[in-house]
Amino acid sequence: MILMHVNMKEKAETVRSIAAEINEEVKVIGYRELNRTLTGLSLGRVITGKVSIPTLYQMPELLVFIGMDEDKLDAFLDKYKESKAEPVALKAVATSHNISWTVYELIENLKKEIAG
Repeated sequence: MILMHVNMKEKAETVRSIAAEINEEVKVIGYRELNRTLTGLSLGRVITGKVSIPTLYQMPELLVFIGMDEDKLDAFLDKYKESKAEPVALKAVATSHNISWTVYELIENLKKEIAG
C-alpha cells in the first residue's frame, strides 16, 4: 500500500499509474489523517495518536510505503524517476519502529532527518 498526499494532479496520476503497474494500492491521505497512525491507515481502521497539531499546519507532500517488498519498492521508485515527474518532498517506508506513529509524527521526524 502507498499512502499519498501530493499537491499536483499530475503527480497523483503518475503515482496511481505506477502503483497499478506493480499491483499496489494507493490511499490518498490529507489533513484529516494527520492524527491517525500508520497502523490504522494500513488496516482501514481509525486509530489515532495523542499529538497536538499546530493551527494552520502546512502538510507537505508525502508518500509512505507500507508492506511493500524491496523489489516492488525499487520498481516504483525507478519508474517514478523515469516518469520525469517532479519529486515528492517526503518519502518513507513503514517499519516496526514507525508503524505506530501518526502521519504528523512521521512527517516531523522526516523533516528532522533531512535537516540533519
